[in-house]
Amino acid sequence: IKELIGRATTSFKGSPKNRVANIKNGAKFLSGHIIKPGEEFSTITTLGTIDNTTGYLPELVIRGNRTVPEFGGGLCQVSTTLFRSVMSAGLPVTERQNHSYRVIYYERDGDEKFIGPGLDATIYQPKPDFKFLNDTSGNVLITGYVVGTRLTFELYGTKDGRSAKIDGPKTLSTIPPGDPIYVETDELEPGEEKQVEKPHPGGNAIATYTITYTDGTKKGCFI
Repeated sequence: IKELIGRATTSFKGSPKNRVANIKNGAKFLSGHIIKPGEEFSTITTLGTIDNTTGYLPELVIRGNRTVPEFGGGLCQVSTTLFRSVMSAGLPVTERQNHSYRVIYYERDGDEKFIGPGLDATIYQPKPDFKFLNDTSGNVLITGYVVGTRLTFELYGTKDGRSAKIDGPKTLSTIPPGDPIYVETDELEPGEEKQVEKPHPGGNAIATYTITYTDGTKKGCFI
């Protein structure tokens, strides 16, 4: 472990206090973890139990097609920032899934600049997970910290001459929010209506992540 090999910062400005607390707590659990050569890192496994016994608070998460409060809401900011630091380091991503609908926190960089949708990584116990491989010849150390409303992950190891490039994200199309969906329930009084979810705009986006090794070998994937 000699030098910085990857770094990424995201902003969570405007987050409620429970979300901020969960982000700080999640970063604490990942920070200091060492990944051995050839080892696959699992974010979910490393975070461990996500409930009130490990310092997490109830906050909104996406579950299915609803946004509901659960312990650990906001941890996707942690996995998304780690994801971007991994790409900065040029390490292979082995498992990653985007959110089921657009979330404004993940469409900005660390300086609040709009970059568009597509560079996010959602997690939820036990799945989906965010995983990546340490295919370097040395150990890789994860460090994570919060300054103000910015979360940063840094990866330390030994540079081997590889380079990484992210082309995008590029928004291909946008979809306006849909019409209201009404669902009958016996939990309200007759004639009473209650809004449980807000409409979200959708869209299609693409990014290309390419790793180039010193021998000229390239590994690429669409994000």
